[in-house]
Amino acid sequence: MGIKQPSPAIKPGIMPELPEVEATVEYLRERVEGKTITGASVSWPRTVSPSAPADFQRKILNARIHKLFRRGKYVGMELHGEARLFLFTHLRMSGSLDVVPTSFEVARHDRVCIDLNNGKSIRFNDTRKFGRMRVCVDPQDVVGHLGVEPLGSEFTPAALEELLSTRKGSIKPTLLNQSLIAGIGNIYVDEVLWKTKIHPLTSATSINPREIVALHKAIQATLQEAIEKLGTDFGDGVVDGGMYRPRVYGREGKPCSRCKCPIERIVVGQRGTHICPKCQKSPKKRAAS
Repeated sequence: MGIKQPSPAIKPGIMPELPEVEATVEYLRERVEGKTITGASVSWPRTVSPSAPADFQRKILNARIHKLFRRGKYVGMELHGEARLFLFTHLRMSGSLDVVPTSFEVARHDRVCIDLNNGKSIRFNDTRKFGRMRVCVDPQDVVGHLGVEPLGSEFTPAALEELLSTRKGSIKPTLLNQSLIAGIGNIYVDEVLWKTKIHPLTSATSINPREIVALHKAIQATLQEAIEKLGTDFGDGVVDGGMYRPRVYGREGKPCSRCKCPIERIVVGQRGTHICPKCQKSPKKRAAS
């Protein structure tokens, strides 16, 4: 009987976004980079679909974990074995990755266990079974649909302006569109729009040049701050111990830290959205001003 598995580094809850995935990558990098995979088990076949579990296990067996990286909301591993492969993990709503001694008891919701040559095991725990692990030769097969990285050199104010100039919808769904900008989710879009005093229903094409510069700066600054603080932790999960404290997201009814007006929760594009009704003028008021 093994030792009971401890709480994973990332716990079930709100879907991890770029900062939380970056924190996961850093956590894994320190523990598994350079190690060799000695075995794997799959308890929920759909997690590794479209590969069959036996095929998934065969492909990664005896491969060395050369490098950990992030692409959008995906955790990426570059594997060196008989051929160079890539293993991508998307945590979705309840997925988590932890590294524990192989002697630890396999937890009820551990969908994939990957054993390493240092006596440790990577455990992919996923209560809701939405998470996915994909092995591929060409990364584009998995992440080729993703847009620009918001912390990359290609993401400039000019690039953001070009992205917004062709969008017919409102600004929040546009920023959430992973094929345009990769990795930003509900939490940090709300934070960015609050910082720039832009209402989430504002038309993307109506964002003026001054606001585009401010929006670009706020996106990078917010994500970087959240990464440095290991993401957001609401107690029941995203990152266990994450120290980023949202200024607006999840603060419905509490005073805006800028003007003291109560934060409101509205729905934009079927997503719960938090705003300050005083700081962030509605599109109608914006057009009239």
